Amino acid sequence: MKWDPRKLDTEWPFDIFATDFALDAKSTALIVVDMQGGELTIDEKSPLAVRYPRIVDYWNQRVEHLVIPNIRRLIDFFRAQNIKIVFTRNGNVTSTGDEMTERLRLKMPPGGPRMHRGSDGYKTDKRLAPTDADLVVDKLTSGGFTASFLDPALRNMGVRGIVLTGMLTDACVLGTARPAAELGYNTLICEDACVTFTQRAHDEALLMHARMFGRIGTTDEVISELTAGNAQP
Repeated sequence: MKWDPRKLDTEWPFDIFATDFALDAKSTALIVVDMQGGELTIDEKSPLAVRYPRIVDYWNQRVEHLVIPNIRRLIDFFRAQNIKIVFTRNGNVTSTGDEMTERLRLKMPPGGPRMHRGSDGYKTDKRLAPTDADLVVDKLTSGGFTASFLDPALRNMGVRGIVLTGMLTDACVLGTARPAAELGYNTLICEDACVTFTQRAHDEALLMHARMFGRIGTTDEVISELTAGNAQP
């Protein structure tokens, strides 16, 4: 089903301010944001689940039955078409997390970080794992472009358009999408390949992007558009 921002914000002048573009298969990259194994399932005994039990089913069902399958479809398609794929991983590099900002250190669980760059949970989920040909960007921040080599790397690869997937829609995905648009990339967030804790937060984040900065699409729409683009002489 198509996600339509006009149904969620009927008063916004999308015809004046929305950004429109066509994805070019020759200059597009898929970015899989922070789909790390240690973060993909909410434990029913976790503090979050105890305080907000309704989030558990929403999150776990969406991740397992929608987000992971759709990202897998996109990865398979992009690889088959020889289109670039980028993975980001978020979190502390060291086991102590001392290099993180104070804001993020305060959100760490008691006893220190659950995962860091050397731990299994930090790795991209094995169902979506990158190959040696894929670019992997480690970051200490929500945004993938903040203090990283992502921008020069994409420009070196000739990338001008970005398809974003992953988690959280309203944090790391949106935090990567907006700077990408500011840097001049045509940026599409793939709605049915992203997740955050509530549907409202998901929709609000997508609206922020759709009003001015880029496009929202579905997995089917992305594949169809890039297939048509590849078919052009």
